[in-house]
Amino acid sequence: MRSDKKYKKSFEERFEKEILELLVLTKSCVTGAACNGKFLTPSVDFVASVNVQTGEFSQEQGNLEWLIEDDPEREGWGYDFEQLQIYRVRVRKNSLINHYYMLVEVLEENVSEPQLDVLREQLIIPVKICDETMGTFVLDRTYSWFEGEIAWVQNKCQVYLATDEEDGDTAGKAHGYLKELYQNQEIWDEKIRQFAAKKLTSLANNWNEEDEILITEKDFISRIFIRELSIEEDGRLTLYYDDDDMFFGHSIEIVGDIFGGIEDADIVG
Repeated sequence: MRSDKKYKKSFEERFEKEILELLVLTKSCVTGAACNGKFLTPSVDFVASVNVQTGEFSQEQGNLEWLIEDDPEREGWGYDFEQLQIYRVRVRKNSLINHYYMLVEVLEENVSEPQLDVLREQLIIPVKICDETMGTFVLDRTYSWFEGEIAWVQNKCQVYLATDEEDGDTAGKAHGYLKELYQNQEIWDEKIRQFAAKKLTSLANNWNEEDEILITEKDFISRIFIRELSIEEDGRLTLYYDDDDMFFGHSIEIVGDIFGGIEDADIVG
């Protein structure tokens, strides 16, 4: 109990005592929380704010965070924020980090404010990359990536393309790398399968030691298939392959880059 009180006190001491009133335009909804003993620390990002007292508009991104007890019977995260909505809130400013605040109270939801309204209207317009060969990729502003689906060696593959800059609305670099992969997908897929087989076949047999049939590298190569591919703006690659239950449903993660090839493979999840 004493340590819980100590943590709560130390959390609040990170913020100035003065209470400010802000209007914030949220970037996303609340998707989770950090765990700190008896407490959870949910948070939500915002893309712009207006200081109610001064009228100052800021398009600097920021964050609201708050404490709730980690009650197994709780529902939600204490506050329910919707993506790209305007809220009037009372907050305390972080003593060290600009535009980071402790949320004290939500005063009003679905607020209208001229400058935030204009920005919100801009942000709710879908941003797409339309590729005649591979299809359409739609920007997810919460995670700063474009998401779509391609055909990859007779399978469907979910694709994530990182934006060219943080919170940007283009992904020219990642899209270019995807084109190169797509045009040579059979070669890449074979390299990936062979690398994963050399690295993980022995482990697969350890996981299936009660089975009488030995998994060979050839078996391993034929059983795995792609599920997901993400590409960073610097050419970094992360791919996830289905394990065909060789690892009891865990995914096979392969990492590398467009320039140097495949670097590692492991099981995750």
